[in-house]
Amino acid sequence: MNKLNDKICPLCGQPNYCKAHEGDCWCNKVKVPKELIEKVPEDKKGKACICKACIDKYNNG
Repeated sequence: MNKLNDKICPLCGQPNYCKAHEGDCWCNKVKVPKELIEKVPEDKKGKACICKACIDKYNNG
């Protein structure tokens, strides 16, 4: 069984640069659209942050 790497974006597979486990992080200051969260595969939901690049790409069309 493969362990999910919580440092990897569940959508694009690139680093998500989340530092929430260290305290403050960019991910606590940005609103992630519900529609984007719904694109995360079920087995990865709630286990890793979507990266800022994916959020920006979604928001900017």
